[in-house]
Amino acid sequence: MKPAARGYWSLDTRMTWLWQLTFCLALGGMAGCAKAQDVAEHLKQAQLQSVLGHGFTSPPAQAGDAALPDKDWVDVPLPHVAAREMVPYLDETATVTDWYRLTLGAPLTKTTEPRYLYIPRWKTIGQIAIYGDGRLLYQSEGSRVHNGYNHPLLLRLNGAAGALPPATVLVRIDRLRSSGSAVSSLWVGSAQSLVWRYQVRQMLQTQIPLFGGVAFLAVGMLSFAVWLRHRGESLYLLFFALSSVSFVRTLHYYVGGNFLPIGDDWFEWLTAISLIWLIVLSHRFLERLHLRPVRGLSLALLVVTLLCSLVILPGATAAIPHLILLTPFLYVLLLPLALLVFADAMHSALRTGRREAWLMVVFFLASTLFSSYDLALQHNWVRPEGIYTQPYALIMMFLMFGYTMFRRYVKAKREEVELLNASLALRLQWRETELEHSHQLLRAVELRQTISDERQRLMQDMHDGLGSSLISAIRSVEHGGMRETEVSQILKDCMDDLKLTIDSMEPVEADLLLLLATLRFRLEPRLEYSRVALVWEVQEVPPLAWLDPSSGLNILRIVQESIANILRHTQATAIRVSTAVEGAGVQVTIEDNGQGFDVATTLALPRGRGLHNQQRRAQSIGGTVTWRSGSGGTQFTLWLPLVRRKEPCSIVA
Repeated sequence: MKPAARGYWSLDTRMTWLWQLTFCLALGGMAGCAKAQDVAEHLKQAQLQSVLGHGFTSPPAQAGDAALPDKDWVDVPLPHVAAREMVPYLDETATVTDWYRLTLGAPLTKTTEPRYLYIPRWKTIGQIAIYGDGRLLYQSEGSRVHNGYNHPLLLRLNGAAGALPPATVLVRIDRLRSSGSAVSSLWVGSAQSLVWRYQVRQMLQTQIPLFGGVAFLAVGMLSFAVWLRHRGESLYLLFFALSSVSFVRTLHYYVGGNFLPIGDDWFEWLTAISLIWLIVLSHRFLERLHLRPVRGLSLALLVVTLLCSLVILPGATAAIPHLILLTPFLYVLLLPLALLVFADAMHSALRTGRREAWLMVVFFLASTLFSSYDLALQHNWVRPEGIYTQPYALIMMFLMFGYTMFRRYVKAKREEVELLNASLALRLQWRETELEHSHQLLRAVELRQTISDERQRLMQDMHDGLGSSLISAIRSVEHGGMRETEVSQILKDCMDDLKLTIDSMEPVEADLLLLLATLRFRLEPRLEYSRVALVWEVQEVPPLAWLDPSSGLNILRIVQESIANILRHTQATAIRVSTAVEGAGVQVTIEDNGQGFDVATTLALPRGRGLHNQQRRAQSIGGTVTWRSGSGGTQFTLWLPLVRRKEPCSIVA
C-alpha cells in the first residue's frame, strides 16, 4: 500500500528552513491563540505485545486483533524503551516485533475533519508501520539501520475523503533482538495543533545539522582553495579535512528513511571511523596551530585510528556480524583518546594563554559532554524524546575553528602587507639613491656640455669678431699700412666687442630692454668721447621667450655694428634709439642726423660686409633688418618676432 505521508526530510519539503525559523519565533503566539477544539491529545499510555521471530517480514496490509497472536496485552507508559542487551546476541535472524496499541479519545463531535498522528521520535534497527483501525496507514522504506529514526513522523489518520478518524491505532516496530528499541509519547490532533511541533522537532533534529554540515563543508572547500595557493600553510588543508570528516559524521542524523546508495555496513563504517578521525585531525590542528608537536601522542592516535578502521572494516572479520550493535562500545573506548586530546589542549591554553587555545578547550569540553549525552541517548539510558547534541558540537567546532582560521588568515595578510610595505620601502629607498646618483651624473654631464657649448660659442664669436679684427690689425701693422690712430680704433673696437661678449653671458630673462640697457652702458663713454648726443626713447615691449645668451649676443652685435657705422662714416651729432611693438614682434630703431648712403650700392660692394653681417645675424635669430637713408640721415630698424619660427625669416634691405 502507498504510504499516506513521508516521515523523512527531503528537498521538496513544503516549507523552507527560513520560513520554519520564522514560524518557530512565533511559536508562543500560535500556541496561545489556539482554539479549544484544536488542542492536541497527548498519549502517554499504550498496550504492548512483543512477538519473537526469525528474520524481518513486511508489515501486513491489515492488522486487527484477530490477525495478531493470541497473547495478553501489557500496559506500558509512553515513552517506552526496550533495553539494549549489553552482550549482543550474535544470531542475525533473531528478531522481535513490538505492537503498541493506542485507544484514541473520541472527538467532541462526529466530524470528518483531518486528524493527524505525531510521533516525535522512534528508534529501532528495523522498520515501523502504523495502522488505523487495522488498516495500514504508513510504513518506513529503505534501509533497516538508517531508517529515518531521527526524523519525526506526522501522518494523517483519516486519509480517505469523508472518513471518520480511527478509534484505535497500532504501531508495529520490528527490531533485532539485541539492538533494543524505543518510542516516544504520541500526539493526536488537528494540523493547526501539531504542525508547529513537527516542524520545530524536524528543524532541531535534522535541518540545523544539515545546514551546519553543509556550511562547514563549504568553508572547508574555500580553505582548500586557499591552501592550493599557499601550499606551505597546512592549517588550511587540515581545516578542509576536518570539514569533510565532520560532514560525513553528521550524515546519519539527516540521511535515512529512503534508499541509501551504499550498504548499511559501509555507511555505518564511515559513520564510526569519521568520529575517530575527527579526534586525530583536531589534535593535529592544535599541534599545527600552537607549533608544539607531541609526537608520542600523535603517533599513538594515528596507530589506534588505523587499527580501528581496519578491524571494523566490513568483511574484515566474521566476529562482527552487525557493526551497529558494537558502535556504542567503540565510542566508549574512544573516550580516553578524547580526554588525552582535551588535556593537551588545556596544557597549550595554560602555556600560551591565547584566545584560540581557550576556545579549543571550551569546544573539547562541550564536545565531550555532548558525546556522553548522545551515548546515553543511544543506549536508551535517558528519555528517548531527547535530541542528539553532537551535531551542535560539530557546529560549535565549525564556529571555533572558522574563527581561528579567520584570525590566522587576517594576521597572515597583515604580516604579508607589512612585509610587502617594508620591501617596497627598501626598493623605493634604493631607487631614490639610484635616481639621485643618476641625477648627479646627468647634472655633471649637463654642466660639462653647457661649458663646452659656451666655450664653442665664445670661440666662434671671438673668431668672427674680435679675432678677425685683431688679425687685420696685426697684418696692417706688420706691413706698415695703418696709422696709429687706425690701430687704436681697431683696438677700441676689439675691446668693445670683448665687453659685449662678456655681457652676453649675463642672464637677461627674455628682457630686451635689459639687454639694450647693457649696451647703452658700454657705449656711452665712447659716444661722449665722440661728442655724439644719445637720445634714449626705449619703451616697454613684451618679453621674448626665446631670448638666450647666444641670441642676445647677436642682437648686441647688430646694434653695436649699426652705432659703430654711424660713428665711423656719417659724421652725425645725435643718435636716437627707440623701441616699439610692430605686428607679431618688436622693433628696435636707430636714427642719426648724419650723411646718408646708398643702401643698395653698399650692399652690393665687398666693403659692405658689416651690413651683410647684420643681415646674417638677424636671420639666425628669426628677425629682419632694414635701412632707410637719405641726405637728412639714416634710419636702421631691427625687427624681432615674439615667437620665433623654426624656419629663418626673409631679409628686407
